[in-house]
Amino acid sequence: MSFSRPAFALSQHRFGRRPARALSAPAPQSNFGDDLRLFAATFAAGFLFVSILIG
Repeated sequence: MSFSRPAFALSQHRFGRRPARALSAPAPQSNFGDDLRLFAATFAAGFLFVSILIG
């Protein structure tokens, strides 16, 4: 397996000198309600699983 460019800088003075790229798409916003619903469903499923396993 070979890479198109080396994993290390040939010159320490040029390390990290590439210009920064702008992101084209904005990051999606997190919806707290969806996260809370997912947590509640996971908690309920785990609670039922453990209750059945113990009982």
